[in-house]
Amino acid sequence: MIKEEKRTQQISVYHRHCDVCDKEIPKGMLCSRAVCEICGIDLCESCIGFEVNTSGDYREVYCKSCWDIGEQYRPAIHLLESSIDKLYEKWHKECKENNEDEKS
Repeated sequence: MIKEEKRTQQISVYHRHCDVCDKEIPKGMLCSRAVCEICGIDLCESCIGFEVNTSGDYREVYCKSCWDIGEQYRPAIHLLESSIDKLYEKWHKECKENNEDEKS
C-alpha cells in the first residue's frame, strides 16, 4: 500500500544587492553583472563610478571609490602603456624587416 504524506519544505532564495546602496540588483545574464575590477564589490547601475567601453563579453566597471583613488595613477599608467605600445611596434617592424631581408 502507498500512503501519501504531505510535507512542507523550506527553500532559500538568494537576491543580489548592491554593496554600496543595498538596492536589489535584477537577475540577468552573468556577463551583464557589474563587479568592481579592483575591489570586487557588486554594483547597481547607479553606483558604477566608471565603465570601460569594451567589446568583450564581460563588463569592466569600477566603483566610485576605486575610480577616484585611481585618478592619481591613471596618467602614469597611460604613459607606460604608450611606451609599451611603441616598443611592440618597434619589435614588430624589426622582425618584418628582418624577414624581408632573409627572403631577398
